[in-house]
Amino acid sequence: MIRPYETAVVIDGTLADDAIQREQQQLEDFFKSNSEFEKVDVWGKRALAYTIKKKKIGHYAIFFYKAEGGVPAAFEKHIRLNENIIRHLTVVRDLKNEAAREAFAVRKEKIELERAEGADDGDDMDRDDRDDRDER
Repeated sequence: MIRPYETAVVIDGTLADDAIQREQQQLEDFFKSNSEFEKVDVWGKRALAYTIKKKKIGHYAIFFYKAEGGVPAAFEKHIRLNENIIRHLTVVRDLKNEAAREAFAVRKEKIELERAEGADDGDDMDRDDRDDRDER
């Protein structure tokens, strides 16, 4: 059964940028050859919340794909001996939550546009003036 997955990977941030890109490309190639690869969301270098394998900086990348159940296990086997990958986590995506998130983002954007248009309606009162008016 094909399921949607996302795999978050933290690559050693102390590597040179070209080495990080090479590692990321190898992982992307693995997913492209073994699954229906959708996209990769690169967060870049960030400080780790705590030291992992004596490292304080990591390069984050999240891979989105659809695959059979054996692909995440094959991926884990593929990267187990790679010392440049300091952490990884694979989860099954909940498509209902993704649809809800997209709908929320659309609503939020619409509200922000309405607020921006409302700010241009010539009302020169700021928030403090409105609060004062409400207290009277």
